Amino acid sequence: MFYSKLFATRARGAVARRIVNSRSVNLGVRSFGTFSSTSPLREAEKKGLTLGILRETYDKWECRAPLTPAHVQELLQGDDPLSGVIVQPASHRVFSDAEYEASGAKISEDLSDSDLILGVKRVKDEEKDLIPDKMYMFFSHVIKGQPENMALMQSILDKNIQLIDYECISKGKKRLVAFGKYAGIAGMTNAFQALGRRLLAAGYSTPFLNCPPTSMHRDLDGVKAGISKLGENISENGLPPGLAPLIFCFTGKGNVAKGAKEIFELLPHKMITSDQLEEVSKMKGPHKCVYGLQLHLDDIVRKKKHSADDANSVIDSDHYKQNPTEYEGIFHSKIAPYCNVLINGMYWDERFPRLLTKEHMADLYKNENKNLYVLADITCDVGGSVEFLEYATSIDNPYFMYDPIRRETSDIITTDGVAVMGVDILPTEVPRESSQHFGDALTPLLKEMVRRKASAQAKTFEEFAQDLPYELINACISYKGSFTPTFSYIESFVKRAHRSEAHLTDPHVLVSLKGHLFDSGLINQALDIFESHDIDFTIQQCIVGRKKNELSDKSSVLLRISAKDMKLLEDVTSKVSSLADLISTADATMQCFYDENELREETIEVSDEDTEQHILVLGAGRVAASLSEYLGRSNHRVIAVASAIEDEAVSVANQAKRGHPIVLDVANDKSRLEELVKNADVVVSLLPAPMHPGIAEHCISKNTNLVTASYANDEMFSLQNRCEESGIAILNEMGLDPGMDHMSAMKIIDDIKSRGGEIKSFSSVCGGLPAPEAANNHLMYKFSWSPMGVLTASQNSAVYREDGNAIKINGDDLLASSRPFDYWPSFNLECLPNRDCLPYGDRYGIQNAESIFRGTLRYYGFSSLLNVFRNMGLLDKIDTGGSTWGSTLHKLQKMKGDFKDSKSFLVACSGGDEALAMRAATCLKSLGITTESTVSKPSSIVGSFCDVLEEKLKFEEHERDMVLMHHGIEAAFEDGSCETHHSSLQVFGDSKMTAMCKTVGYTAAVGTDLLLSGKINQKGVLLPTNRDIYEPCLKALEQEGLEFHEEVLVDRDETQEFVF
Repeated sequence: MFYSKLFATRARGAVARRIVNSRSVNLGVRSFGTFSSTSPLREAEKKGLTLGILRETYDKWECRAPLTPAHVQELLQGDDPLSGVIVQPASHRVFSDAEYEASGAKISEDLSDSDLILGVKRVKDEEKDLIPDKMYMFFSHVIKGQPENMALMQSILDKNIQLIDYECISKGKKRLVAFGKYAGIAGMTNAFQALGRRLLAAGYSTPFLNCPPTSMHRDLDGVKAGISKLGENISENGLPPGLAPLIFCFTGKGNVAKGAKEIFELLPHKMITSDQLEEVSKMKGPHKCVYGLQLHLDDIVRKKKHSADDANSVIDSDHYKQNPTEYEGIFHSKIAPYCNVLINGMYWDERFPRLLTKEHMADLYKNENKNLYVLADITCDVGGSVEFLEYATSIDNPYFMYDPIRRETSDIITTDGVAVMGVDILPTEVPRESSQHFGDALTPLLKEMVRRKASAQAKTFEEFAQDLPYELINACISYKGSFTPTFSYIESFVKRAHRSEAHLTDPHVLVSLKGHLFDSGLINQALDIFESHDIDFTIQQCIVGRKKNELSDKSSVLLRISAKDMKLLEDVTSKVSSLADLISTADATMQCFYDENELREETIEVSDEDTEQHILVLGAGRVAASLSEYLGRSNHRVIAVASAIEDEAVSVANQAKRGHPIVLDVANDKSRLEELVKNADVVVSLLPAPMHPGIAEHCISKNTNLVTASYANDEMFSLQNRCEESGIAILNEMGLDPGMDHMSAMKIIDDIKSRGGEIKSFSSVCGGLPAPEAANNHLMYKFSWSPMGVLTASQNSAVYREDGNAIKINGDDLLASSRPFDYWPSFNLECLPNRDCLPYGDRYGIQNAESIFRGTLRYYGFSSLLNVFRNMGLLDKIDTGGSTWGSTLHKLQKMKGDFKDSKSFLVACSGGDEALAMRAATCLKSLGITTESTVSKPSSIVGSFCDVLEEKLKFEEHERDMVLMHHGIEAAFEDGSCETHHSSLQVFGDSKMTAMCKTVGYTAAVGTDLLLSGKINQKGVLLPTNRDIYEPCLKALEQEGLEFHEEVLVDRDETQEFVF
């Protein structure tokens, strides 16, 4: 049969070779088919939304685009297409006008026919470049009341413009549309060049000198190729003998730091801890690698009043953020003396200690410590956490030299000082990939706007907001000449724009407000108080809580207020404090920081970990522990584990840093379940599949995402439209099988299709088994939960396709249809067809495949033995007919026919195979099913049999399980070549966790994490068959040790040219 013969051998045909592919992705124009770019746009506009794309004018280096040509094509040809796209011509944009035309866009200077106009940065000339009565999206940089942008804001109001700011498109505190990673990539690359120049000034010629700035490369592949060659040079030839080890220190753990480390890790490197700094710094050269140190909070600060016991304690970040004046900076003494290159990816404000002050650097130099060669401040926070970032640099002139003794800057790189880089538009140095990344995040929101027919023709903002995706509601700053309610506070800044700023030496206070500041009107009334008392104020930080279920998450605002008189500041802050107490709906807290010496900026890492996220886990079964452990690794996540069994809930919750057990009867306590769902950011259901539609109803009504590990049935798919309307995703089949099987299969299928191949045959098999050393019983199988599921599945009917023919197997014949599976010969396996696999032709897009098969793996001999027991009637749902197994077997013998004794009964049930009958008899005896033994459930034979299997065939404490999965895919190509792909997974349990727990729980956890982090933007009923889902999932699972091994074998006609 197909599923037997396909895997009997791994290589066949005239020519076979193993291929390792490195495929590049075209980030610009795809194959655009026959779409016509000359269709009358005017006629199309009558049907719906027309999009405009601005030419970037704010900076000569700005060549990014909010959407690539591929995104434009996707928006024009989707299920809910745009009416048209108009692109302003631009010769400096990374994607050419011709590429946009090929995608279906119209190239025109005139964007007046556009309903929504997109840019990256703000327009340069607001009077000339802004069209009245239009809707715009770009980075405006107005939400902090930045004085330099208030003229832009006034023009937007005067021209009746609807402004949506990318900076405010978020989920909680997590921005959904941003470039952070690419700032890190460009900043790290530029740091290498700065290091090369700084070391040359010191007399060392190094490979870093040959690293061009990021902007000199065509794309990210070119950047990485260049850095890799640099690394090869270091690895082969080493750095100059007299040069001490080079130590790179990274602050922050968000996307900026991740991008920087992605480039850094292309070099031969070793990551170290702060405890190893002194030891590493003394190592003798020549060195053939560099060293990296990821900084943590206890490397940066410590309590001012600290004891010897505090030296080894981990700082509580929450306490630090709430009580910053109790801490002092230690980076300058603990880390800086050993640091050669500082990659700064932190965001901070004045309440918290700086990393490095000018005084710190002067002290280091006075002590002859000149080890800090380069500062790459990717945050570009002038005068910020590193005080000597004196000004923002440009792509033209990315560095300046800072002399710590003279406290002066110069353009010449010398031996005395630090080479400082602070470019403020780093992502534009990798414009192709950063535009792709940005557009990938923006496109789903635009699709949702089109689907909802969002229009600025609504009379009020409230009506307009009803048609916006919820992520955009809080990002809408102005509507028809007025500020939206959330951003009405900016009006005070617009009015004050003409006033001079307070002198830097004036007394000032930092005021931190947290609560429902905008819904309650507290922030507006607080600013009114400042205005009425002639107080100068600026916003240092503003995080707006997202709106959900007519309520908003709490927001936070940090204000810097100043006046000539400190007494006036004290009086004003007292009034604002009283106001916060009076407005109960604000539920606000307020902190003031007065001490001039303690007004330092907070070392807040640009990371998801700033946002508290609430995860509700329903079910605490055997696969829940890994899910809780994975999602609960971060302190910002609260994991609520709900189960009807308290001990299980407690055990699973304890796997998370902030886990909380909840005793809940999901089936019967609907009101409490509804409340828990309402308060969650995402729900993960590990309950039986029949319960999921009911749970999904709660999630839809409360606008809460849902993740399950179970198959999605028709009832779940019927919720598609309601999910989209609610703005949520229900991510199903996020387990092992289903789950990992979909992801790994679709990765291969999509790759084959992208190269013009056609799938000819597909097979996917999976099995959860005892490890070979634990398969020590006659069935060679063990149960980690109720055997009823296995016994029921063994009687399901199955359908598969073989050589173009549909093969149907009745449930009664399933166990007899097993065949050997030889991909892993040492395991001695067999395979059973698994249910109806023909729908996977549509699901995987392989409808024309001649063969499609999905199967279940067992050790050889399992099926034949279980089939004997089925023939005997041990799987029947009838009463036992007595209290002992003897009476039960006697009843079954009489029911099945007239047999002279039990032996003849067993032989008949074994199809006449006496050896098999003997195995069955021996197995029954080993299970304790004897004449005298009692049955546990007289009302059910199969129930009693399950109890025996669960007791006798359970895993012992020292035993481990095993998960096996294998895909076999054959494809044909137009050049006559054929490929056979093998993708296999082997996972073994260990003392901490079963293999099944790892594969199911981690997969569900990864899917949940992607939803929480905003990396999955689609709405509706989802499966992990989409590239946007399976690619990041598979990468994350690899980090947990769950990695597929892939082989490709190619057969070519011998008359064709061989390629080696």
